[in-house]
Amino acid sequence: MDSTKASETLRVLVIGGGSAGLLMGHVFKRAGIEAAVFEQDQSPTARQRDWNFGIYWAQSRIEECLASELYAQINQTQTDRAYRHFEGSVLPVYNGQTGELLKDLPAPHAIRLRRRSWLDLIRTGVDIRYGKRLVSIATTEQGVTATFEDGTTEEGSLLIGCEGAHSVARNFLFQMTPNEAELLELPISAFVTITNFSRDLALALRKVHPTYVITVDPTGLFFFCSAHNCDSEDSAEWTFMFVITWKTKDGENRTALSQDNNLLLDTMLSHSQHLAYPFKDALHAIPRNTKCWHTRMSYWPTKPWDNRGGRVTLAGDAAHPMTFHRGQGLGNAITDVAELQIHLRAMKAHTREELAKAIGKYEQEVWTRGLAAVMENAENTVAVHDWEKVTQSPLVVKGLKKVADKPNGDEA
Repeated sequence: MDSTKASETLRVLVIGGGSAGLLMGHVFKRAGIEAAVFEQDQSPTARQRDWNFGIYWAQSRIEECLASELYAQINQTQTDRAYRHFEGSVLPVYNGQTGELLKDLPAPHAIRLRRRSWLDLIRTGVDIRYGKRLVSIATTEQGVTATFEDGTTEEGSLLIGCEGAHSVARNFLFQMTPNEAELLELPISAFVTITNFSRDLALALRKVHPTYVITVDPTGLFFFCSAHNCDSEDSAEWTFMFVITWKTKDGENRTALSQDNNLLLDTMLSHSQHLAYPFKDALHAIPRNTKCWHTRMSYWPTKPWDNRGGRVTLAGDAAHPMTFHRGQGLGNAITDVAELQIHLRAMKAHTREELAKAIGKYEQEVWTRGLAAVMENAENTVAVHDWEKVTQSPLVVKGLKKVADKPNGDEA
């Protein structure tokens, strides 16, 4: 930074207190720029649903974004806190119908984190305000004003929408052509739950793989099982996350599935009658009172937006919402933050002009990378539900690697 140039008081409004938003709080703080994170939930524990996610290729980029004392604690947020990543780790893919191992996907040094524990960690040292649901954005000569559902407003030099796939900030950026901001849906339904089992069944699941497993089969069913919390010495207290997806059938009432827990559970079970042990046994052992969630598979092909003179931009799922079947979402969100930090550090002075230049450079990279990741993951989601195509799907062919930024580029 050129200390001879006069600096201005900059303030960044980060919308969304998920992974991208909280990491943004850290990198702006490290750059010496004031930033506040605004989260719509009323508290860190307001959301009933927890889940876990994997980091397969962005481990080093987390280290770029966090102070060393926080980075050193990441193991404590894992689904199994005793696990230590290693070069030879894999994610196995089975034929769910026969129980035959189809392929071990290389997952060197992969880690799997409980979302709530991870957010508790990276919330440390960040200025975060809860109960702040964004409803509108207005740009001004000096910067940007955010208005929240509670009637309060906040002013800043820059607003970054990190509030997920249903982004108010993205809608604002495309307000003149609102259809350009809309999510696209795939005809795929998803069932998600977290539960525990008998000691024997819990041990059987982790015998297949201690962390996670995928199954695909000729019926088009995709099954993902991940250990969620295995801290207890008693296997009956271990919890597991299940995600099951299938092609939406004609006449399937997705609204009803979202509202009726028993209907959703019964529908999932009807799709999984053919699965081999221990997959079918685990699904059919889910207690009837277990909370389940129905999700629709949607995505948004990342495209350039007008950042209003460097005043409004996007990151994370707001910038590139993608389907999950290759586990690319969190890695791309982390990469967004790490890439922006490079440009923040290159600023010649803390001025609105220099900040706008940094945002412009950041966006050029995220538009290209985001589009490539979103489209390849959508292609993959379709393929893993088609037995004739699954062996040529990006999941099976390329595994868990980062999507190439260019169609014919090298994998990272």
